Amino acid sequence: MKPKYPYALTFDRYRELMEKDFARLLGLTRSADAAARIPACPDWDIEQLVRHTALVYLQKAETIRTGAKPQGRWVPEDILQLGPAEILETCYQRITGEFDAHEPSDPAESWVAEDQTVGFWIRRLTHETSIHRYDLEASLGDPQPVETELAVDGIDEVLTVMFERGRSAGTNSGPAEVTGNLLLESGGQAWSVLLLPHDVEISADAAGSSPDASISGEPNDILLWLWGREPLPIQAGDAGLAAELRRRLAATT
Repeated sequence: MKPKYPYALTFDRYRELMEKDFARLLGLTRSADAAARIPACPDWDIEQLVRHTALVYLQKAETIRTGAKPQGRWVPEDILQLGPAEILETCYQRITGEFDAHEPSDPAESWVAEDQTVGFWIRRLTHETSIHRYDLEASLGDPQPVETELAVDGIDEVLTVMFERGRSAGTNSGPAEVTGNLLLESGGQAWSVLLLPHDVEISADAAGSSPDASISGEPNDILLWLWGREPLPIQAGDAGLAAELRRRLAATT
């Protein structure tokens, strides 16, 4: 069974890749200096990155278990007292336990109105784990690329789920001055990103589009640029559109 996204993997494949990236994340957490800084998130060290990831797992586990996103001071004190590796492993076991106990089609609250399913969180947390595995490796000077099939799906997820759906594509500073049509090409796929003054329109069918600028590169490179982890890949045309897309992504994801 696959979720309704054009480049989605099977749920079994998501689980397999999530487990692989998590094992790497946990292993490095146990051996690394917890005070080492995260290049893409300079305000964070490894311990803060790991605790953030763990609590994301736990929050989504509780969302699936109870049917609603937890509110208030919901994290048990005994969980908060755990060390970095222990809290990461404990919270990962909670979320994978919920995944094991449910079908991907079972209901689960999310910010995407048309996808209120457990499968949404299987996909989302696979990408979350992959990016933060990369972050931790980068802090140690040995970042490994995201699997190509996951990176292609990740590009689509950043653009159509994290950016376009369920969240404002603008900022609180009024209408954007930089607008236009930006084409992203990677892994044999293409996305048309129309940046409007107060909105964005994204299409995975870029046939016949007339872009003002384009960006191309390997899926890993495009994905990591979209997440602010790596420099801009190859671009052509209006350079301001790429900068505007990153500005809006940084403000809304």
